[in-house]
Amino acid sequence: MGTNKILNIGLIGLGGMSNYYKNLISTIETIRLGAICDVNQELVDKVGEEEGIGQERRFIQIEDIIASSDIDAIVAVVPNNMHAKIVELCIKNKMPIMSEKPFAMNMEEADHLKKLYEESPIPFSIGFIHRYTPSFQYAKQLIDENAIGKIRYIDVKYQQSFGAPFYETPYLWRYDQKISGTGALGDLGAHMIDSARFFVGEFESVTALMKTFIENRVDPATGEEREVLVDDFTSIQAELKNHVVGNFITTRNAVGSANQLEVTIYGDAGTLNVNIERPDEVRLCIKDSDEEPVWKTVEVPEEHRNKSVLRDFASLIIDGEHSNVPSFVDGYNSQLVIESVIQSVENGQLVKLDREEK
Repeated sequence: MGTNKILNIGLIGLGGMSNYYKNLISTIETIRLGAICDVNQELVDKVGEEEGIGQERRFIQIEDIIASSDIDAIVAVVPNNMHAKIVELCIKNKMPIMSEKPFAMNMEEADHLKKLYEESPIPFSIGFIHRYTPSFQYAKQLIDENAIGKIRYIDVKYQQSFGAPFYETPYLWRYDQKISGTGALGDLGAHMIDSARFFVGEFESVTALMKTFIENRVDPATGEEREVLVDDFTSIQAELKNHVVGNFITTRNAVGSANQLEVTIYGDAGTLNVNIERPDEVRLCIKDSDEEPVWKTVEVPEEHRNKSVLRDFASLIIDGEHSNVPSFVDGYNSQLVIESVIQSVENGQLVKLDREEK
């Protein structure tokens, strides 16, 4: 980066995922945690004491932290129904923001943000953190170098197990359609969509299936069962740029899958496989001799091991440059795919996408 400037980050949302970003902030020399915000005053004070954040930089109102003159950028880690509101406030206050995914609750929100952003653009990133997994970064290099030849087919699955019946997972906000919008699709599927766009290119069309396996879960606040209206499982078949065929499956009910985002890409000259549970290795099956191609495991070079969305976001703010930080357009186009999947399920037909070009 071109200067010695250190950015003060305002962190909105102090739930479980905020721990990831707090730890990440501490590893990047150009940013520091400057302020925190959450609706839970007790949690704000607890985290404030742990992080050495003074009372004057502890907020419970998002409007106040976004308007603060002491803050250089916002990182928002909040439930899905708050994403669009926070991004809108940041645009209106000309405050750089890195927002968690999904981009919005629906295309109405997404289109509104697009209009505001085009009128008054700001440094923006969206939390597609998995494209920064070292193996994903190296795989992207191999694809760009044509290591597996012309790509024909991409297979992606993102599976977790916490929703399986024997875990007795209660009715959390992720199961509340008014807060989450969708279930596995927006939670995990958004990362599948970004991975495919990162490696291959834009989606051209989708057909999909969505299912709710566990139709009722116990609300811990009342002890009563509440109906679950979001998906436990989504399957997508798609055509992407250059006629690449895609197959996608996501669920939070896959027993034995801890946090399994796995991508396999099939080309004319070979196949490539990456998995975020194996962050430092790429599996390749490439014909590089007269013998039959065989699978081999390749270690990720050191140059790909210290990248992160926040590091690139800081570079974007300070220098106006970045490597491959997920942009506003990435967030918008991902939302368009999600909306098209829902539309396909509702109408029982293939949906062609009209997307925003980069």
